[in-house]
Amino acid sequence: MRGNHLIVFVCVEKMMLFYTIKRFSNDLQSRNSKIFARKEQEQPQAAKLFYDGAKRYEKGDYTVAVRLLKQAAKDGHAGAQFLLSECFYNGQGVKENFKQAFYWMKKAAEQGDEIAQTRLGIMYELGEGVPKNFRLAAYWYKKAAKQGVAHAQWHVGLCYEYGIGVDPSERKALSWYRKAALAGNEGAQYALAAAYYFGIDSILKRNENAALFWYEKVAGNEDASEIRKGFAASMVQTLKEDGHTARKKI
Repeated sequence: MRGNHLIVFVCVEKMMLFYTIKRFSNDLQSRNSKIFARKEQEQPQAAKLFYDGAKRYEKGDYTVAVRLLKQAAKDGHAGAQFLLSECFYNGQGVKENFKQAFYWMKKAAEQGDEIAQTRLGIMYELGEGVPKNFRLAAYWYKKAAKQGVAHAQWHVGLCYEYGIGVDPSERKALSWYRKAALAGNEGAQYALAAAYYFGIDSILKRNENAALFWYEKVAGNEDASEIRKGFAASMVQTLKEDGHTARKKI
C-alpha cells in the first residue's frame, strides 16, 4: 500500500480520524450503563451513583449527571470515570476541559477498561489534555486491542504501518488490520482492501478479488462514513469494470 496511494490514504485517514472519534464516542455513550457496571457488588454505592448519573446523562440532564458521576468516579468506579471524562471532553454539564478529560480517562484505563484504553490512546495521539506521545498512544491501543476492541486493533495496524510510536512492520500491520476487519471495523477493511489492490513487496501478492471483497465490505458497512463509502464504491466499480474488460479480451 505504498507509492502514490500512500499519500491519499494518509490524508483520508487524517480526515476520518475526527469523524471516527465522534461516532466512536457516541456508540460508547449508548452502551455505558451495560459496559461499566462491573464492580457493583464491590462498590454498591458507587455503582448506584454511576447508574443514576448515566441515566441523567442519557436524558441530557448533564449538570446533575456530572455531580453524580464525580462522586462515583472519586470512589473508583471505572464507568463513572469514563463518562465523567466524556463530559469534560464535550463540555456537557461542565466547562470543556481536556486536561480533566484526560485525567479521568486515564483513571478508567488504568483499571483495565478496554474502551477507556482506546480513548486514552486517541488522546495521546492527538495531544488532547496531554502532550502528544505516540509511544504511549501505541501502548494503550495495544492494551485495548488485545482485549478485542476492533477500533483499537485498527489503530494498532496504523501504528505499525506508519511507524507511529513503534518500529514499522507491514506484516504486523496486516495482522492487526485483519483482526479489526473481520470484527467489522471499516477503517481496517479499507486498509486491507488497499493492501490487496496494490500488493506489498515480498509480503502480500496483489489480489483484485480479495480487494473487491473488502471494498464491497466498506461500501456496505453502515458504520462507514460517506467519504469512505464513496472511495470504496468507486474502487468496486473500477475493479468490476476491469474484470469485465479482461474477460472480453480473453
